[in-house]
Amino acid sequence: MTTIAPARPSAKILLMDDDPELLDTAAQLLAQRGFDVVTHRDSFNRLNAVRHHRPDLVLMDVNMPFVPGDEIVKLLKDDPDLCGIPILLFSSNDERTLRQAARDCGASGYISKSEMGWQFAAVVERRLRALQSR
Repeated sequence: MTTIAPARPSAKILLMDDDPELLDTAAQLLAQRGFDVVTHRDSFNRLNAVRHHRPDLVLMDVNMPFVPGDEIVKLLKDDPDLCGIPILLFSSNDERTLRQAARDCGASGYISKSEMGWQFAAVVERRLRALQSR
């Protein structure tokens, strides 16, 4: 697990993905935008990572080994202590499949990995603001 501290305090984002290069890139883009970013690349202990870090937002890769991210979301939503934490599925799956998976598992939404360009952190920030204003 890696923590990248922001220049100024901001929302804490827990980023879960098994691809180390993508994880590092996404974490750097988010940290540059001022987010407090914690990364988790292990397929195991994802529930404990959420419980330990208590993030403001989780970005959960769908296609992780052993237990897919959408199944972890269902477990988080069933936990009374964790069910209020917004979770966005984060995947390279096509948008239709990703949208349906988010709906089916109870995630707060999704972000396609195709949005990993320079605008990625701004997209995350907009989604987080929208979720917090609900």
